[in-house]
Amino acid sequence: MGRGADLAVQRLTVTSSARTRGPFTGKMSMATGLLMRVATTIHLPVAYLASLTLRGWAGVVLGLAVLYLRQISTLSKSGKDSPCPPFGIVFRILYGLFGTQVAELVLGRMLHTPEDQPQAEQVGGTTATTVGDPELRVMMVPILGGAFGGNYSFLVWDENDKDRRAICVDPADPYPVLRAAESAALNIQLLLTTHWHFDHSSGNATLRRKLGPSLQVVASAEERGRTPAVNKRLQDAEVLSLGRLRVRGHSVPGHTKGSMVFEVFNAEAAPGAPTVAFTGDTLFCGGCGALFECSAHTFHASLQTLVQRLRPQTKIFPGHEYTEMLLQQACQRNPNNDAARSKLQQAKLLRSRKQPSIPTTLEEELSYNPQLRASPQELAMLCGCAQDDAPDEPTSMRDALLRQQKRD
Repeated sequence: MGRGADLAVQRLTVTSSARTRGPFTGKMSMATGLLMRVATTIHLPVAYLASLTLRGWAGVVLGLAVLYLRQISTLSKSGKDSPCPPFGIVFRILYGLFGTQVAELVLGRMLHTPEDQPQAEQVGGTTATTVGDPELRVMMVPILGGAFGGNYSFLVWDENDKDRRAICVDPADPYPVLRAAESAALNIQLLLTTHWHFDHSSGNATLRRKLGPSLQVVASAEERGRTPAVNKRLQDAEVLSLGRLRVRGHSVPGHTKGSMVFEVFNAEAAPGAPTVAFTGDTLFCGGCGALFECSAHTFHASLQTLVQRLRPQTKIFPGHEYTEMLLQQACQRNPNNDAARSKLQQAKLLRSRKQPSIPTTLEEELSYNPQLRASPQELAMLCGCAQDDAPDEPTSMRDALLRQQKRD
């Protein structure tokens, strides 16, 4: 750092020692030296740092923390990821904070159901609901109240499996999910995480701790360590097995870079038997998730991948109870869409009975979902991107569906 800087560090160390007599003196000296090296790297005046009070040092630390959070934020950036929404600096910093263990700890304390307490009433009063044929059962478990608009976790199993092995999807509130599995005498052996956000992944560590190291915790290989407790990174189109059940992962970057849709089917089911897909925040009934980490062009390609790979009759299980809100928006955009109006009335009736409005099907969504029906340019506009940044490709995914139906 130079002789002048060394003398300043020595004076600051002596001053700090005088101010912090006691067992923390050594730690303060170490912190001082570290911060001085950081300050020199970013060209802060050493003499200025030497004169700082503890309040001044707190400001420096806070500033460095803000710079760090901005740096680790994975939000898309104009130019690099265009077309994308114009995120402000404050939201970019908060998004970086959202991905830290500090945020997971704080939000977990606030929102997770304690192990020894019953779950609070969920959005609309919904309770766990089981649907599907015996060879492919799906239990929808409402979690996290209304904090994120009403989340679902899912349990999937084959009634003919004598060991009652089950797949769990996005158990973001772990104890209600564990109790639901216990009530159905299920043995969770495979945990699927659609993306790293707290309201989908924050129960992973608890389930792995409770169920043991044999639990396979799966996420996309593209998440690059952001999802907690993962011990299996799944590649695009890779298939996992659990008894007769098969899980195929579909990489769908858009909402996050590592978002993945999990298609589940029974390998020994009759031809034409329905398959199910857990779409997280990528695809909802009536809409799609917010575009956070990729361009609208990338997101459109991901949605097109789903249309090309999934059968039209695939049952879609989104991660949130957003159906009424999104279908109301769809009806406002296109008042003449009879399919959207009919689906909205059906959703309202189900919610009035405190029942889930899902699943939907891919074929249904292609009849009214604005984002799924959009061209790349239209999708960019729907996602809040700058209009003059949108790509020019006019292709429609309805054409892809027609091609898929011809193949079937």
